Amino acid sequence: MVDNKEFRSLDNLEVRSVAENANELILEGYIAKFDSLIELCSGYFEKIDRHAFDETLADGHNVYLVYSHDISKVLASKRNNTLELSTDDMGLKFRANINKNLSYAADTYELVNSGEVRGCSFGFYTLKDNVEYDNANDVITRTLQQVHLLEGTITPIPAYEDTTVEARAKGYKEEINKNTQTEEELRELGEELELFLINDEIERG
Repeated sequence: MVDNKEFRSLDNLEVRSVAENANELILEGYIAKFDSLIELCSGYFEKIDRHAFDETLADGHNVYLVYSHDISKVLASKRNNTLELSTDDMGLKFRANINKNLSYAADTYELVNSGEVRGCSFGFYTLKDNVEYDNANDVITRTLQQVHLLEGTITPIPAYEDTTVEARAKGYKEEINKNTQTEEELRELGEELELFLINDEIERG
């Protein structure tokens, strides 16, 4: 089931300018890293499975690279063959050929080239995940196993939506507690039934 749109960010990724000539400006780097455990809020950790993007990259749908999550500032796209996405052992890589005739694109290139902008983020829908709860330490670990990638963004201040993540963590804990209570109730019911059968057998004996 497709979930609500989410954003995840990593600071200090290897976003860099790699070429500049009369016809093109090229940026490349990583949008996401695999198997890197990140604490998004207190007691709530998340990591990305190395196969999380496999299906979304294979299905051919369009993905934009934008500046600061602003869809009006498109830098490149898969549809126009100006954005290449691939994965390796480290994470999700991109290579973007951006239009130097667009003032914001040229500005973005210069900000990356100067080192002022080094962060990346991505927007996605969750298609499949796995959530584990460590009751002893009251810690939730969520693994993104399959996502539908919407866009990547280059931004000076990578951030996620605190309230959304905290609400999700709270929801997981409530659901886990609910399931735990249900399991305890079933176990108690089973114990009561077993005791009833034993007593019934003694009375019949």
